[in-house]
Amino acid sequence: MMEVSSPELNPTMPVTAVPPGSRVWLRILLVAIAAVEGLFGLDEFNGAFDLHNAPLSFGQFVINARLFVHPFFAVAALVLAAGNYLRAAIIVLAAFILLAWLSGLPGIARFGIEWDWSVVGLSLFAEQLLFPALAAAAIVLAYLDRHLWLGAVFVALPPLNFLVSMVAFTIAVMIYGF
Repeated sequence: MMEVSSPELNPTMPVTAVPPGSRVWLRILLVAIAAVEGLFGLDEFNGAFDLHNAPLSFGQFVINARLFVHPFFAVAALVLAAGNYLRAAIIVLAAFILLAWLSGLPGIARFGIEWDWSVVGLSLFAEQLLFPALAAAAIVLAYLDRHLWLGAVFVALPPLNFLVSMVAFTIAVMIYGF
């Protein structure tokens, strides 16, 4: 009896490998995400040193530390993505999302949860509950080398949320004034 082997049962490449054509677009997406994060980080960087001549509380110290490290995480992710280390770039971007979430915890402890059904409330809900869970999932997916596209989408959501919020605010100011 002769046994026939089919390519579906015995793949020649590992199941977790990303097709080469797909890797190019994933690389472009991750470079773009890291570049946007880098621009945001450079914009926020000087805020880390602006203490307003007030005593520094623990919560403000944590926020200032996040503002300080933001461009470094972004540049690291940009270099990794440009160097085709896509898994590492996803992990670095997701680690920053978790760091940003941790820096917001003292504010949540002090002022409470401020979610509601408004656009701002839903954005806060996403920042405080959804994005950290998605970042943790992106780290796991990148570590396991599975569904890297999904991990890239997960780390793209926080900067996209920020961009949409900025555009909505700008449009509202243009329409209604400030």
